Amino acid sequence: MLRRDIDDYHFLADPKTGITFRWGKTFDDDPSFAPVPELADISISNHCSKGCSFCYKNSRINYSFMSVEDYCFVLDSLCHPQYGSVFQVAIGGGEPLEHPQLYEILDSTIDRGIVPNMTTNGLLLNESTVDKLSSRIGALAISVTDIQSIDSSVISLLYDHNIKTNIHYVLSSRNLSQAYQIVNGEFNNLISAVNSIVFLTYKPAGRGKADYVMKENEQLQLFLEKIQFPQCMCKIGFDACFVPLIMRYTDIDSKLVDTCEGAFFSVYFDENLMVSPCSFSGNKDKFSLREFSFYDIWINKFDSYRKHCFNSCTSDCRAKLLCRGYCPYYPIITTCYQND
Repeated sequence: MLRRDIDDYHFLADPKTGITFRWGKTFDDDPSFAPVPELADISISNHCSKGCSFCYKNSRINYSFMSVEDYCFVLDSLCHPQYGSVFQVAIGGGEPLEHPQLYEILDSTIDRGIVPNMTTNGLLLNESTVDKLSSRIGALAISVTDIQSIDSSVISLLYDHNIKTNIHYVLSSRNLSQAYQIVNGEFNNLISAVNSIVFLTYKPAGRGKADYVMKENEQLQLFLEKIQFPQCMCKIGFDACFVPLIMRYTDIDSKLVDTCEGAFFSVYFDENLMVSPCSFSGNKDKFSLREFSFYDIWINKFDSYRKHCFNSCTSDCRAKLLCRGYCPYYPIITTCYQND
């Protein structure tokens, strides 16, 4: 069990279950940000041979791999001399399974007492890779835009190896009707061995197209109604970009929903050791780990970003006090903000 108490910030995490708990002065208070981040999102490459049309990083076959040495430099930079390091890392790409030193990277993470999780397109998941991953990762996520593209035999293989498996479903205007069907339980046979489905808001970045961004319409309203009474067999979750819609249009208790955590509780590193609040920041709010120390970036360089994020939305709705408003990088995806 990891516990961190720093002034008015308190954090508790269970490495075995992945369950975390955060509080401020009292259990009823939410801290404004973590003096030491809880999670690091690390892109170990921008190399991928699949060529998905929705890839926000525009990953392709380019052999741009982060070295093991650079990866360890990232982890060691995250380690605060007094309070330690992050609880877990989310390893992504590109396609991590195409990285020639992936298992060394995973072992280096474990050696430092950090839980490695990973996101993949799933194409290289077979008996051999799953067997190697089974003792090395906390959870694995498979990214899709069509639930029927999932190979059920791969899901069974992961389940048999006791790998907690999540589906990262990229939610756009093109597949919103299928997302409704998923939450309605119409694909329960396919996802029976899945831990959770996390719906990720489609971003018009990289190869992503603005035409596929969700619009506020009847289809979206039906989906928002259905997520309050899900009938699918596994848990469902949403990325921070979808949170404004949940807070504004559903009866889900807003106190139970986390707003955007980039530069507040989590941080992103790309394969070139550039540090930014999240993987969607593009060239904004980005600082080189070779030029600045991590905690200079975290405490000082990100300070103006954090101040900008508070009260960024001018709309008057019931979620205003808890929601940080529109995405500073892609306001178009914050549907409720665009509608005001």
